[in-house]
Amino acid sequence: MISLDKKIMDENSPVAARMIEYGKTDELFILIPDNKKQALNLSDTVYVESTGGNKIAQFFRLIKLGKKIIKANEIKFITVQDPFYLGKVGWLLKRKFKLNLEVQLHGDFFGSDYYKKENPLKYRLGKFIIKRADSLRAVSERIKQSLIKIGIAENKIEIKPVKFDAEYIKNYQPKINLREKYPNKKVFLFLGRLAPVKNVDFLQEIFKLIANQRKDYLLLVVGGGDIKVKESENIKVENWTNDPISYLKTADCVLFPSLSEGYGLVPMEAVAAGAKVIMSDVGVANYELKPSQTVKIIPLNDKPAWIEAILNV
Repeated sequence: MISLDKKIMDENSPVAARMIEYGKTDELFILIPDNKKQALNLSDTVYVESTGGNKIAQFFRLIKLGKKIIKANEIKFITVQDPFYLGKVGWLLKRKFKLNLEVQLHGDFFGSDYYKKENPLKYRLGKFIIKRADSLRAVSERIKQSLIKIGIAENKIEIKPVKFDAEYIKNYQPKINLREKYPNKKVFLFLGRLAPVKNVDFLQEIFKLIANQRKDYLLLVVGGGDIKVKESENIKVENWTNDPISYLKTADCVLFPSLSEGYGLVPMEAVAAGAKVIMSDVGVANYELKPSQTVKIIPLNDKPAWIEAILNV
């Protein structure tokens, strides 16, 4: 396995526990690109090693370490976490040692022009790799349909959804109440990474317009990242919380305006929490999550429709 998830190196993390579980079925060697070089055994059958070095060095060290592991062990199968530069490492090892390659797709990279415009070279590399993989593992039906549209055979694609405990969320007792924290406000929650693809700037524009009509409507942005959110009377920012379920359960509505998503765990968890959701037609929208009295799905960047949906909450 070639993975980007550095939490695997934390023996007490949930993802490390999941790797140990995988190791009960098959012996598992995991490589992680990272500027810090480490090696550890999570169990008697699960071994993890990170590369060290800068980005360029990490690429070549992944290949070198992969060759070393394959030569020393009876490796039959390679799985990589994305179709881009990890995918290229996996493809080079597959080609040299005649192994089966699985590429995991956690994002809907080929379902719209978003990633094609953002980084054309990366997009073309990903397309090259997925067409040469032996199998593809997607987290949602939307990704599967996007792959089929670009010519990938359906029998090469397996859907493996993101797991979450809906029953736990449903029965969870909130420790924080946003209605008490922001009294006399109707709280609209954005929860997640502040990256361009998450489209938070779009929400800021909407709430500047909504402020003229509803002074009691509050956009609460919870998360961190590259996008800067300017606070105002009706826009507040908090750092990431260790208790996201309390936020989901006590917000008046959860907003998910992303431009592209492979899945969309936040709206799925929000529905499990009993929250109202307004979201873009991305990820789980119209597939795993259908429109209902509590779920409103809106075309990308349809500002009038978003404003209308929010004002009707």
